[in-house]
Amino acid sequence: MSSGPSLSRRSSLADYISAIPRPRLASLRSRKSTASLHVDPYTPYAVHQTQQQQQQQKMAPAILRDADATQKLLEAILDTPGGRRSVSRLARTCKAFKEPALSVLWRDLDSLTPLLGLFPSTLLKRARRPGLGLTKPPEKQDWARVLAYGERVRSVAYVESSGNIHPSILPLLDEHKPVQYILPNLASLTWKVESAASLERCRMFLGPRLEAVVLKVASRSAKLNDILAEIAAHRGLAAFSFTLHTNLPDDFTDKFRENAALEKVALQAPGALAARVGKWAAALPQLKTFAVDLSARTTTAVEGFFEDISPGSGYSTPSSVGGTDSGVFSADEVDFSEARKAAVRLTRDGPRRGAFAQLSNLTLTGDAANLATFLRHLTSPLTQLDLIMEDPPQLNDWHDVCTVICDHFSDTLQSLRINATSASRFGELVRATSRAGDVPMHELPLTYLSTLPRLWRLEIDLPESVIFKEQDIAHVARICPNIEILRLCPFARFPISGPPPSITLESIVPLTRDCRRLHTLGVVVNAAELESDEVYSTRVVCSRSLLRLHVGHSWVKNPLQTAVLLSHLTPYLETLKWFNEKNRAGIVEANAMAWQRVSEFLPHLQHIRLSERKLQPPPAPYVPPPKADKSVDATVSTSEAAVSACPEVAEFSVQAEPELVDFGVQMAPETSEASIDATPVFVEVEVMAVPDVSEQSVNAVPETEEKGTDPISFARSDSVSESSEDDARPENNIPSISTFIPSAATGIANLTFRVVRFYTAPIRFMFSFLPSMPLLSRFSPTYDSPHNYDLKHAPEQEKRAFGVWESSDSIYATSYANGTAATAADAISPDSDNSNIIITSASESAPSTSEPKADQSDAAESPSSSRLVPSVRFQFGASIPERAPALHVTESGDAAGYGRRGRESLNATRQSTVRTATSSWHSPSTSRSTYNMADPKKQEKDFTKEVDALLPEANSLATSGKLQEALDKIYVLEKQTRNASDLKSTTRLVKEASELCYKARNFKLLNNNINSLSKKHGQLKAAIQAMVEQAYGWLEDIRKTEGTETWLELIETLRSVTEGKIFLETPRARVTLLLAHYHESLATAPSATPASRKESLQLASDLLSDLQVETYSSMDRREKTEFILEQMRLLIALARLKDGEIGKEGKDSIGGGEAEWVKVRVGGRKVNEEFLKDKANEDLKLKYYDMMIQYALHESSYLDAAKYYHKVWETPAIKEDVNGRGREALEHIVYYVVLAPHDNEQSDMLHRLFADPALPKLELHYALVKCFTTPELMRWPGIEAIYGPHLRKTSVFSSDKLWEDLHTRVIEHNIRIVSQYYTRITLARLTSLLDLTQQQSEEILCRLVVSGTVWARIDRPAGIVNFRSSRSAEDVMNDWSSDMQRLLGLVEKTWMGVNAAQAAQSRALKAAS
Repeated sequence: MSSGPSLSRRSSLADYISAIPRPRLASLRSRKSTASLHVDPYTPYAVHQTQQQQQQQKMAPAILRDADATQKLLEAILDTPGGRRSVSRLARTCKAFKEPALSVLWRDLDSLTPLLGLFPSTLLKRARRPGLGLTKPPEKQDWARVLAYGERVRSVAYVESSGNIHPSILPLLDEHKPVQYILPNLASLTWKVESAASLERCRMFLGPRLEAVVLKVASRSAKLNDILAEIAAHRGLAAFSFTLHTNLPDDFTDKFRENAALEKVALQAPGALAARVGKWAAALPQLKTFAVDLSARTTTAVEGFFEDISPGSGYSTPSSVGGTDSGVFSADEVDFSEARKAAVRLTRDGPRRGAFAQLSNLTLTGDAANLATFLRHLTSPLTQLDLIMEDPPQLNDWHDVCTVICDHFSDTLQSLRINATSASRFGELVRATSRAGDVPMHELPLTYLSTLPRLWRLEIDLPESVIFKEQDIAHVARICPNIEILRLCPFARFPISGPPPSITLESIVPLTRDCRRLHTLGVVVNAAELESDEVYSTRVVCSRSLLRLHVGHSWVKNPLQTAVLLSHLTPYLETLKWFNEKNRAGIVEANAMAWQRVSEFLPHLQHIRLSERKLQPPPAPYVPPPKADKSVDATVSTSEAAVSACPEVAEFSVQAEPELVDFGVQMAPETSEASIDATPVFVEVEVMAVPDVSEQSVNAVPETEEKGTDPISFARSDSVSESSEDDARPENNIPSISTFIPSAATGIANLTFRVVRFYTAPIRFMFSFLPSMPLLSRFSPTYDSPHNYDLKHAPEQEKRAFGVWESSDSIYATSYANGTAATAADAISPDSDNSNIIITSASESAPSTSEPKADQSDAAESPSSSRLVPSVRFQFGASIPERAPALHVTESGDAAGYGRRGRESLNATRQSTVRTATSSWHSPSTSRSTYNMADPKKQEKDFTKEVDALLPEANSLATSGKLQEALDKIYVLEKQTRNASDLKSTTRLVKEASELCYKARNFKLLNNNINSLSKKHGQLKAAIQAMVEQAYGWLEDIRKTEGTETWLELIETLRSVTEGKIFLETPRARVTLLLAHYHESLATAPSATPASRKESLQLASDLLSDLQVETYSSMDRREKTEFILEQMRLLIALARLKDGEIGKEGKDSIGGGEAEWVKVRVGGRKVNEEFLKDKANEDLKLKYYDMMIQYALHESSYLDAAKYYHKVWETPAIKEDVNGRGREALEHIVYYVVLAPHDNEQSDMLHRLFADPALPKLELHYALVKCFTTPELMRWPGIEAIYGPHLRKTSVFSSDKLWEDLHTRVIEHNIRIVSQYYTRITLARLTSLLDLTQQQSEEILCRLVVSGTVWARIDRPAGIVNFRSSRSAEDVMNDWSSDMQRLLGLVEKTWMGVNAAQAAQSRALKAAS
């Protein structure tokens, strides 16, 4: 490896230059022979470095300290023309840029050629073209540079058809590679091959970090299944595109079934529309981008794609819909395909709800009928839709496509692009190059589309459907008000022999008038003569946003008139494009030349337009009409009328006969025998058990209800399960499969099952102590029995009939007796009565009577009710925990004990019978549950009477100290009202539950109550919102009475409940604001340390900055503005604190609070200044501009500060206070406008301020502004003597920096005045006029020259400053000619005046005579 020279450790630049080797160039004769020349190896983007250079300290400039900033800088350079070469030079010349530049260069490769060029030149056939092949197999040392730079590669592509890689290279690389993957960090692979041999070579690039694969295979290969299996083995695969010209493999979906991380999928192969593929794609949970080819497929095949997703009604003969066979024999068969398509439209299934729930980008290819059929089944929130359809489409199919798009995706669609298929493009190319004549053109009506409020991109590029009408343009402007990019076949060609384009320049007026965000427009127009001049009569049609216009092959007749119209419609247009290539087919040279003239006229006309509009007088102020008070007689006249209302009654009857189906199943159970060593393990434990006895009397009168049902008996096992993973899981309560089979088979199966359980009881007991062993997992308590398995897959009707419900990890079955649900004791004595059962729960945590008792289904879902299991010592027949405070739960509390998902050890007792259910030693981690709010549905029942009866009873119980009992009653009724969708009753109950907890001052129970009720399955959104708002109203009182700690707990509870819920975004923002103010108060506390003050203020700022309140639709505009202003205020406070830590303030400081200042600027852009102009919002306006002034002063942007003060001064309340705040605001405007550097905007504001009638009232400030507006010199000693004593006392000029800036502005003003009066001046004279030294004068003059304020050149030897550039003879003659024309015009005018005077005098003399 050769090493280049280095600048390090050199004494001078001369030594470095002398050390550079100067190779001798060979003579012309020797250059012809390549044998005598040493050819350097082809090393693109590679940097040679020595070991000494690697050991040197890395020098990193300030910009390289931020890796993200360096990355973005290099990527921006890379995107420019010649950017790759520029980045490569940076890597070769700058050590600090070397590593990041190499990473950017080698990150994405579109070919394997750069990698091959890293091999030594002796291995390559041609060093400058590495793709031609290798002379010999590479050895291990030859791979060093390839592997080193291969670690930087993240994306690579190989296209066999391009021919830049010889076929012999890949086998050599595959056979002699020293490692398994030559690109270990590869994340994206594009592999497009035509042969089976090349397909197999992709294995060496399938590294472990692969995330995206684009695979295109021309023919079916025997190794294809193995390649697909290896690709599918990457579980982190996020994008996969597969193109195959033969049938899709049958096991394709089975291979990729486990790739749940796929976000982008593209399939283009026969068989991609199979039902199994549709089911697999719909089951991908993270799928966001999907592309599929529907070409050459029938409508039935497209329907079949969704068959397994959500079964529909189907068709009697599906295959006949897409065919042409009518089913009736005839000699001349008629094509019935169109009739069957119409039948499909009438009998089609509805959309598949829930299929492709996360899909946002969709690309479809095929004819319009198939596109409409596919889209009809989707309800996904699509934001981007690309349709590649055959052109021209049938109008019925195009109408269906437009209807489906607008019906299903109108609320989410943002981008719609319609292109033609490759077959349609090829047909257009053939017709364009042959002598068949002009390409046929068809109309594509856009009036079929309905409202698309979010659409910002609409692009249509079809070869034949290119005719659009004026009503299409007007319709698009009406339905797409937010459109930004609109292209309607801008490449279409209208031949001279045919009709002109239907769209004129006047037709785009609706777009420029209604679409205020449109910045790019591409359309073919006919720029003919205007029919009327009405378009010039108003400025409403002028578009301020339209910047780019592509007219393609548009016709134009009068270039000047067209330019005039465009200057009126698009005064800010920057780019005008048209086709001017003479060799392009269909080009009309006259139109191209006319558009060239339009582009030449347009800039000048635009400048004139804008200048005229600036000179127009401002509109007259609004004068309200006069008002007068009048009194009227408002006596109401009444009349009575009677109406006879007789309802019409109609009777009808319906005869309903159910269909009965009988079927029988013959079953033969499979039996197996096993012998085991059943020696039990005994553990002796001694405990002292002193029972706690308590007596309590309750009213135990059960409510009875008579109901007739068909009796169903269940066979129950005599044996009892010795272990259970879940404490409340009664295993033997689950009906066995013998319940559903005939009696003879039932006896055999029951007997066999009992024998097996009898012989396996000891070993199952031993294995219950080892549940974590993987090989014995089926004997552990977590193993589900066949009964559980059968019930898991049983229909919902059977589960409800047997009392079965599902939780996240098990299935429970209950049998109801006397209205009471069965508890865990049923597993111990299944044949006993369930009337008096006591369940004792033992755990390390103390019994919490304050926790709400949820019902069984809700408790299984709530993660807050889970508990950890303590260690348990086992004895055969008993289970005794080490530390177990008891929780006594009666039948009334069975929902709390049985439905909990905690792993508790249960001691179930009934009279003298004691049996235990042991718990496993290991408690598996509970996965986080997801709580879904209920969709609005119709109320099924009104519980108003029950609620009215329950609330007084609950209040009395809570008053008497039985708060938990009152809550239990409320929870029971709340579940019923929630399941019945009784919003009013549910809201009353949840608010009453919170009210009881609040009145009892039990805030821990209040927090648990809010958490539990908000996470109930199917909880109503309005009920949660009412409960949160109720709790929010208590915050102030709780903080005053209970202290900050309880207040913070409730705050965190409300934030956790409102997190991620759009309907609670406003309450969450308000609660977060209170929390932010609390942390801010900690920062301002006297006892706070600098570190804690910064941390508290940072936390308060982060809390508010995370709220994007500008997107909240439920929040009032004023409240939104207040939140944004609070965010800005905290950011400014934090920024000043950070700036103070580094001892600097200003935009030149590195680090500090620069990030916060940037966020302040972003937050300021979120505030609508038009909203602040309202009189009711003056307080917000003053607060907003005060913070913007602070930001402007931090950035030393004095002109912006003057503008903000001017906005403050324009406020009526400020302007009316002439001697107070109004005077102060006007003074600050004067201060900062004179401090701002001179430019056109500053000069304009300064002169407008000088002309303001309010300024003369401030004599000193008026005189100061007059000095800057008068073209005279301002001597700084005089300015300092006159204005210094007053200005230095103000808060603005008390700073030495601002006073020095004022001195600089005075000097700059003097230099501009000198440049106006002098063409040449000596440096000595200029120095005396400026009252500066010569060095200071030169510095300021150079700064003004660089900024473009003045033009000057300094001749230092002569000591002369020249303020006029040298002029050519042509410029002098032009000025002379202009002066002569003015002189001749003045002479002619004088001559005409003399003649007129002589004529008048002669007429007067004649009249006198």
